[in-house]
Amino acid sequence: MRVCLVFKRFSENGGSERQMSLLARELVHAGHQVDVFCRSVQTEPEPGVRLHRMPRVPLGSFSELVVFSAWVRRAVERVERRDGSFDVTHAFGRTRGQSVYRVGGGCHPTYLAHAHALDRPTWLRRWLRRTPFQRWKARLEQRTLTGSQSPHVITNSEMVRDDLSFRYGVSGDRLHVVRNGVDLKRFRPATELERQRSRESLGLDPEHHAVLFLGSGYARKGLEATLRAAALLATRDPQLRLLVGGRDKRSDQWRALARKLGVADRMHWLGSVARPEELYWAADCYTLPTTYDPSANSTLEALASGVPVVTTTMNGASEILVEGEHGSVITTPVSPHELAKAWERWLQRMPDAALAQSLSAHAGGYPAHASAHAMIDVYERVRRDRAERTQSTT
Repeated sequence: MRVCLVFKRFSENGGSERQMSLLARELVHAGHQVDVFCRSVQTEPEPGVRLHRMPRVPLGSFSELVVFSAWVRRAVERVERRDGSFDVTHAFGRTRGQSVYRVGGGCHPTYLAHAHALDRPTWLRRWLRRTPFQRWKARLEQRTLTGSQSPHVITNSEMVRDDLSFRYGVSGDRLHVVRNGVDLKRFRPATELERQRSRESLGLDPEHHAVLFLGSGYARKGLEATLRAAALLATRDPQLRLLVGGRDKRSDQWRALARKLGVADRMHWLGSVARPEELYWAADCYTLPTTYDPSANSTLEALASGVPVVTTTMNGASEILVEGEHGSVITTPVSPHELAKAWERWLQRMPDAALAQSLSAHAGGYPAHASAHAMIDVYERVRRDRAERTQSTT
């Protein structure tokens, strides 16, 4: 099968980026031909993956989105004229003309309502949600999902599937839930030596209770609630330490909030992380009190690494958690008291080798190759639909 994958970045960093990279690898290993059309390349592709990179056009977010969508159409047509048609064209972002559309970022109007610009003042937040750029993205999503030639749509959670069905009326036979897959070789429980070395590299003592927060865009991911929960739990747990990894444009403001809450001495600010698996090895609990995440990859990565997860009902990946067995799922808006209580429950149990193996075994039900095979099932459906349309016109 000849498969065309489309996304603005080819990278290992970022939710959709990592899933596309894993999919490309698994498709090549299964013997399929894979072409990736992207704007930037930040990681080396699997041998056998052909990259087509758009020339850099620094025009700003709005213009780059429009230009990238137009470039993809022309570039795909050019390759098809030379090498023959693709069996499937699969978009991971907001471009038009593909036969499969993965809504990895969730429903855009829902994202705007729950998570956009949360680190800005309320009055400015309302305006930022209504900028021409945001309106255009929402309009593009609507046109893609409701057009006369609407694609098959892949979501990574039931939460997003139901949202799209309700908001846009996408028919059930064109909506497919394909859970994110995880690299089980990379994310696994640590050996005693690996855990010791990871904790020492982060300045953690053996008796410290380490809660890990990992993600980019701290406001949406719930860092404020995390810091407030840390302040509450710190009064009764002198060994509590909070590891914060990922990127945010306003890191100075978050550090100031930690000082204000009296937990600055409990913080380990890690910045961008190249090897997140080593952070999971050091952690006793993973927390993601997100305001909106279609299906956070880090949820599955933490479980695979043997770390219990505390997250919210607005994380689509919470659907795979059994309360009390794999972690805790709390409601939004997040109560710092409820968050601190959930942490305390799991910190009292860690480290626990039997629990770590149980969590890892549960994550083992979502390997990267299973996700790729589910994608291929959708691709086969696309090919059958195309064949039926061809027969009906002859």
